[in-house]
Amino acid sequence: MNKAVVVYQSTPMIGKSKLPNGSILGMFKQKKLVTKLNKTLETKNSPWLVALDDSIADIDVIAQEADAIICVPGLQKQFDLKNYPKEKVFYFDSLSYHELALDNVIKFLESIEQ
Repeated sequence: MNKAVVVYQSTPMIGKSKLPNGSILGMFKQKKLVTKLNKTLETKNSPWLVALDDSIADIDVIAQEADAIICVPGLQKQFDLKNYPKEKVFYFDSLSYHELALDNVIKFLESIEQ
């Protein structure tokens, strides 16, 4: 089973709160995304399981468990990937994220199946 992690926060910076806060793009939208994505992947008999990041965007922790990373809109320049392979990272655009349109992210996951 492959694991994808949904990152919904920026990398913590000095002087900013480290407490999780999904209010920038709509509270709890990321939980709906994970639920819908897992249901869709299950119906396709996909080997992927999607989980919500619980590390507060700590790439060192995420990289140990994630075969792929899915980022909500706005994280392209706010989430530090360090040495994580960029080809294994998917960035949602705003419209697809807000409508929970999953076609592109599913194609992405299928393209990197191991």
